[in-house]
Amino acid sequence: MASHYSDPRDFAQHISCELLAEYLQKRHGVTFPSGPKDESREDCADRFMVFMHEQDEQVRDRVFMEFAYINSLSSENHIKALCDYFPDINRTEHIEKRAQNNDERALLAYINYPDEFDTYYSRANIESHAVTEVSLPSTKPVDEITDAQINAFEAEVRAAYKNTYKGEQCKIKAFREGENIILRAYLEDLPTRDTAFVDGKLDEKITRKPVFDAIFIYKPELMHLGVRAIGGKDIVRDLQLRFAKHFLGISDLNTEEPRYSLAPTTDLSKLTLVADSSYGVERSFLKSIRLKSKGVPHRLFIDVRGKGQYTGTDAVQEILKELGLDRNDGWETESITITVIFAQVGKGRRKQVSVTISPPNNCDLKNRAQDDTVRRLLKDWGIAVA
Repeated sequence: MASHYSDPRDFAQHISCELLAEYLQKRHGVTFPSGPKDESREDCADRFMVFMHEQDEQVRDRVFMEFAYINSLSSENHIKALCDYFPDINRTEHIEKRAQNNDERALLAYINYPDEFDTYYSRANIESHAVTEVSLPSTKPVDEITDAQINAFEAEVRAAYKNTYKGEQCKIKAFREGENIILRAYLEDLPTRDTAFVDGKLDEKITRKPVFDAIFIYKPELMHLGVRAIGGKDIVRDLQLRFAKHFLGISDLNTEEPRYSLAPTTDLSKLTLVADSSYGVERSFLKSIRLKSKGVPHRLFIDVRGKGQYTGTDAVQEILKELGLDRNDGWETESITITVIFAQVGKGRRKQVSVTISPPNNCDLKNRAQDDTVRRLLKDWGIAVA
């Protein structure tokens, strides 16, 4: 697990003296002297901070910035994902042989594989965000999407923000992952004000132009385009339309086509939530259901809690039975939450996904591999209809 980064010294005390010296020499051309043989890591961190404050201010600022940068990826999940994303990384030889903790692992990855580290940093955490999904009537393989097309799409993204006076500059990074592709567009925001010291004087009106991003996740197999962007629904819809036309030649994309239906929940006894064995799912169950009444402005929310080994919809059905609620008396399903628990693979916690579906188009699935498995399950169960 990553250490909490509170200041440069906090990070430095997790790093051996030898590794601090190697980092400074290789990345910044600075020689950090060795300390006493019995020097503790805390004493080394103190000596390191004194040493850094004797260096040129630009070097010191760069080192402290990089510490925060490296620390943000110093967890086992990120290190494993980095090595999986770049299979040529020799984790055993270049990382594990010398590292005693995840901060050292991240620093060694940065020292030995700086380009791969930077690329992964741009890619990291994209899969943990929900996106606005739209169904595609047709697709094309990602290998038919050229780098020239991606570069040309920068103008399309800028155009979507033209009326907001944002996005004067745009740069897209592409991540090709098997049959899928992710685009991360970085856009220049409107100028804002910063406060800083300049030549020893306080300046409270320094102009700065921040950068924000827009994410495009294209999965042909699932007929899926996901977009995450600031600016509201109109901007997201515009970006969806531009992506479909630019890359897929679709000029009449229906962004309102329903993707989900809760018709299978009309009779819960028929919604079995059984997964094909190939999915690696241990069990699935209906965690919660929100019902609304046609006759009165009332809503009923039932949530299965606790650590019971629930399966299917049995637990919710039992609660409805105890309440004496007649589903045929004007009550219909407004939203549901399904929990999918995957079989244990290796060490660590088993994966599980809880997905909430609110038709016609709202779903909070993210973009990890297990989320795509759940997307296929929802299709199998008749809930995903697009």
